[in-house]
Amino acid sequence: MNIWESFKIALSSIWNHKIRSILTMLGIIIGVAAVITIVAIGQGAKTQLTEDLFSTDENVIQLFYEPLPSEDGSEIMMWSEPELTSLDIDVLAEVPGVKAVLATNQGWGTMIYNDKQGDLDITGVGPEYFSARNIQVVEGRVINERDNDGMNRVVMIDTVARDKFFSGTEEVIGEVIDLSDNPYKVIGVYESPIPEQYRWNESGEMLMPRAVISMMFGSREVEQLAVIAQDADTLVETGILAGEKLTEAKNLEDGIYTTYDMGDYQAEYEQFLTIITLFISSIAGISLLVGGIGVMNIMLVSVTERTREIGLRKALGATRGRILLQFLIESVTLTSLGGLIGIGFAVLGSILVSQFSPITAIINPIVVIIGVGFSAFIGIIFGILPANKASKLSPIDALRYE
Repeated sequence: MNIWESFKIALSSIWNHKIRSILTMLGIIIGVAAVITIVAIGQGAKTQLTEDLFSTDENVIQLFYEPLPSEDGSEIMMWSEPELTSLDIDVLAEVPGVKAVLATNQGWGTMIYNDKQGDLDITGVGPEYFSARNIQVVEGRVINERDNDGMNRVVMIDTVARDKFFSGTEEVIGEVIDLSDNPYKVIGVYESPIPEQYRWNESGEMLMPRAVISMMFGSREVEQLAVIAQDADTLVETGILAGEKLTEAKNLEDGIYTTYDMGDYQAEYEQFLTIITLFISSIAGISLLVGGIGVMNIMLVSVTERTREIGLRKALGATRGRILLQFLIESVTLTSLGGLIGIGFAVLGSILVSQFSPITAIINPIVVIIGVGFSAFIGIIFGILPANKASKLSPIDALRYE
């Protein structure tokens, strides 16, 4: 009897005991489906969150001030950040590899329009902001040089603020809003760059000339500086060089300007997600162990039921190895079928997760192959004992078995 004949006998045995076989495979099906689905969701979450949190929008490199340790090596607890000016923007614009310089400041205010009001984050920008960043203007125009130099009381609102404050209003451009008891004219509407699942402020955001923010809140006209690299491949190098040039230009002795190393944060973040995914997958994998025990149990029952058949085959010349191989093939076939069905459920589950959640589950083909291989491995491990028992049966005792 060759392997193909043993495989056909295994399929015939499974088919003849359909209910029993399905119940036996249930643990394998659930285990494989759970592990593949969990890994797919984990991979999808890792990919999506990494893109949302760590992707560099238009090669933007944020600069920040970092005080140097004191002479005795202790960390300085109280420090004052140097004041940034328009001259610093000119210095950074001359740095090799820098495409554009972004200077911004921040504010916060209560916007009122008719009977609606809400608190908004306000970012002070200049005209370079729109040419450097991928801001999609939906209506109107952007803030220009004259708005900033003339301290014009104009604002741009995002689509979230438009939907909240101007729902039912056909024309938004030119409308006057009240912001912290001061009138401002809406000159433009832009697409909100923040994904919906990460928005914490339901009132939306607003852009305003930097000079107006400074006048309105008494803050610095330039609170944050960022540069946009010409080439993504030299992003880190350009950021370091920009920080060094700014530090040198301001003649700093007790601190430096530097950039965030997002690579380290991203590596730690991905490692954390991987550990969580593996931990949950290992819990789901327990069902594979339970399924393997069920396979061993049912194969022992099968050996007992087919004792006379085993005896007859041995009497006709079947070797111990042939009997052992036959029952191992049946065990592997049973678990492999369970693994394949589990993959089908995993694909269906991943599709449902992608349809009804913000995460797109990503099924890794390697994980699928491992799932099928592990199912077959379980069939071998838990099929050895029943197969070995069958191969050791004496032909005479087996034939006399009732």
